[in-house]
Amino acid sequence: MDRIDLHAHTNRSDGTLEPWALVAAAKSCGLRALAVTDHDTTAALSSAREAGRSLGVEVLPGIEITTRFPGRAMHVLAYGFDEHHRGLLAMLEEIVGHRDGRNLRILAKLATMGCPLTIEEVHDLAAGDVVARPHIAQAMVRRGYVPDVRTAFSMYLKDGGPAYEAAEAVEPAEAIAMVHEAGGVAVVAHPRQLRLADAAAARALFADLVAVGLDGIEVQHPSHHADDRALFASIAKAHGLLETGGSDFHGESKPDIRLGVGDGSVHVTWETWEAVRDRCARSRG
Repeated sequence: MDRIDLHAHTNRSDGTLEPWALVAAAKSCGLRALAVTDHDTTAALSSAREAGRSLGVEVLPGIEITTRFPGRAMHVLAYGFDEHHRGLLAMLEEIVGHRDGRNLRILAKLATMGCPLTIEEVHDLAAGDVVARPHIAQAMVRRGYVPDVRTAFSMYLKDGGPAYEAAEAVEPAEAIAMVHEAGGVAVVAHPRQLRLADAAAARALFADLVAVGLDGIEVQHPSHHADDRALFASIAKAHGLLETGGSDFHGESKPDIRLGVGDGSVHVTWETWEAVRDRCARSRG
């Protein structure tokens, strides 16, 4: 049993499972280790780690940081960092503050489309401090505006949709530098979702990110087709970057995605975590 998952969310951000329940699910599906990578918060790590000790699942410190990218966000996965690092926590607090403003702008757009919601309704659906589009989608379902979360995204909330608002967050280089300062490594999550024009644009972007210290690329992800994985793996090899992967599990809000395997195409082993851990050790000198 050496399978792991390096990308999974709890209800402390936009997942639907409590931290202990996510770890129990990891145990149930035979995972040796799990990285809890909530958006812009480390709130789930302590309780997830406690559950992991009880169940025999190693919980790896992780987070998914929202950074700026034209027209959408670039998500940077961080691993192996000091979760009590003051600079990192301050940066996350700043990002969450930007999220709060973005949510109000989304609600204002929805109101003009005949779907008024209060921010209190949305907050009622969040278990932690991070409130995101899935919580707005759930509030829309509760009000009867849409039949399900998937429809809320496809009709209103998806990137570029009529109620979409781009994330106002930190620059990727700033996030990468802070992760390094906290002793961790930084990996670009699901790069296909950046919607780069072509392979040349992808190679150029990652060359720029390597220049500011990027450590890896999430090659295995449910949104990646075989040609995407081949491209991102080749870029990683060209720059000596880590090749990571994960299911991007969210629970009921993404019912087609299963922990550990995603859509069935994701397979990550303990060897990948060993490579991440070794990279952390080297970066600390």
